[in-house]
Amino acid sequence: MIKVLTGTQMRNIDKKAIEELNIPSLILMENAGRAVFEQVIEILNEIKDEHISVLVICGKGNNGGDGFAAARHLILEEIPVYVLSLYHEEELSGDALANHNALKNFTDIFYYDEIDAEAFQDMLSISTVIIDAIFGTGLNTEITGHLYQVINTINEFAEGYVVSVDIPSGIDSNSGKILGNAVVADYTVSLFTPKLGTILYPGAEHSGEIIINDIGIPPTLLQEPDYNINLITGHYVCANLPLRPNESHKGMFGSVFNIAGSFGMTGAAFLSAYSSLKVGAGYSTLATPESLVPIFSAMAPELIYAPLKETPNKAISKESVNTALDMSERSNIFLIGPGIGTDPSTVEFISEFTQKITDRGLSAIFDADALNCFAQMENFALPINSIITPHPKELSRLLKVSINDILDNRINYAREAACRFNTIVVLKGARTIIAEPDGTIHINPTGSSALATAGTGDVLGGMIAGFAAQGLELRDSAILWVYLHGTTGDIATKNLTEYCV
Repeated sequence: MIKVLTGTQMRNIDKKAIEELNIPSLILMENAGRAVFEQVIEILNEIKDEHISVLVICGKGNNGGDGFAAARHLILEEIPVYVLSLYHEEELSGDALANHNALKNFTDIFYYDEIDAEAFQDMLSISTVIIDAIFGTGLNTEITGHLYQVINTINEFAEGYVVSVDIPSGIDSNSGKILGNAVVADYTVSLFTPKLGTILYPGAEHSGEIIINDIGIPPTLLQEPDYNINLITGHYVCANLPLRPNESHKGMFGSVFNIAGSFGMTGAAFLSAYSSLKVGAGYSTLATPESLVPIFSAMAPELIYAPLKETPNKAISKESVNTALDMSERSNIFLIGPGIGTDPSTVEFISEFTQKITDRGLSAIFDADALNCFAQMENFALPINSIITPHPKELSRLLKVSINDILDNRINYAREAACRFNTIVVLKGARTIIAEPDGTIHINPTGSSALATAGTGDVLGGMIAGFAAQGLELRDSAILWVYLHGTTGDIATKNLTEYCV
C-alpha cells in the first residue's frame, strides 16, 4: 500500500528532512522541478508533434519555485517554454526567489500584471503542456480576486495537458475540498507521496492521473505512527488473495451464515448470499423468514436455507434466536442485515443474537438494516472480530450526527466509529474508507458512479464474508473486496458505460 499524507504532515516531513537530516531545501526543490520536468517530457514524447511548447505558471511559494526549476530543466532540453509569474521578484523569497533568479539567466519571464487577458488566453490555447505551479499544500484560505480569475482562465482556455505540481492549485491538501476555485489537471505530480486532498473528492476529480515521484526524502520518515493513512494498491490485493489448492473440497473453503431478507426485500438477501458463493466460499447459508424460503430455493438451489420464525409482516422474529444459533454451528462467519428491515421484533432479534455471538467470540459482518437496528438501541456491543459496512446515512444514525457532518469529515467519523464500537468500519461511497480501531485508515481508489445503484452494497457484504469464510482476516477481507468490487465495476464500465453496469 502507498502512504498518503495531509499537507500538514508533508510540511512536517519537509522540515525534519531539512533540519534533522541536513538535506538542503534547494536540493529538494531542484528534485521536485526535475520530477515535473520528467513527467512533461514523457507527455511530449507520446504526442510526437513538431510544434510543441510548455507554459509554466508560477506562484510565489515553494510550489512556484518548483515550477521555476522545472522550466529551467525544460529549457536545457531545448523545449520552447513560456514562464508566467503571478508575482514580481520583490514579492518572492527563499528558494522560490533563488530559482526565479536562476531562471532569468535562461529565458525571459512574463509577469501576470504586465500582460492583458487576451495574451494569457493565447498562451494557454497554444501550449502543448501547461504546468500549474501556483499553490501547493500550504493553501488554507479561499481563493479570490485575480487569482480566482487566473484559475478560471486556465480551466476555460487550456487546450493542452495540464500538469499540477504536487496538488492542483485551489485544493485543500488536508481534505480535498475546493477553496473557492481549483485547477482541473490531467496529471498531478505527487512529490514524495500522494496528498490526501488529491485522493478524496472533490479534489480527486481535479487531480487527473497521479504520478508519484521521489524527491530525495528517505522513506523512513514515513514510519511515524500518526502517518496512518494508506491507499490500497492492486499489488497488495494480489499478494494477499486467499490460496486455493487444487487438492481441495468445499469443506476447506468455509461457510457463511447470512441472516437476511424480509417481505419486499428478497433481492438484498439473495444478492448477498449468492455473492459469497461466487467469490469462493464453500457453503453459503441463507437464514430468512420461513415463508420466503420457497422463493429463494427456486432462484438459487445451491444455497443452503435456514427457515426462521417470522412476524405477521414476514420479518425475522425475536423467537428465532436459538434456531439461528443452532443452525449456524458449522459456519465460521456471519453476515447479518441485508434486507431484514427494522420491525420491532427483528430489532430484538438482532440485539439478542449479537449479544450471544459476542459472548461466544464469533466473527460477524453487520450490514444494512442490522446497523439501522443498532441505531434504535440505547446500547449495543459488537464482537471483537467484526466489521460494519455503513453508507453515510447509516453511519449518521449510529453516531447521532447529521449526514452532512459525515460527508464533510468521512475519515474522522469512520475513525470515531471504529474506535467507539471497537470494530472495522467500511464507510461506503466514492473513495470507500476502511477504518481500524487503532485509527489506521485505508482508502480505496477504485470504483465509479456505475456502482451507485441498488444491490451493489449487498453484493459487497457477501463478497467480504466469502473471503472471511476462506480464512482471510476480516481486515484483509474488507480491503481486498472493497478494491476488487470497485475494479470489477471499472472493468464493466469500459464495455457497458456507467449507466448500464
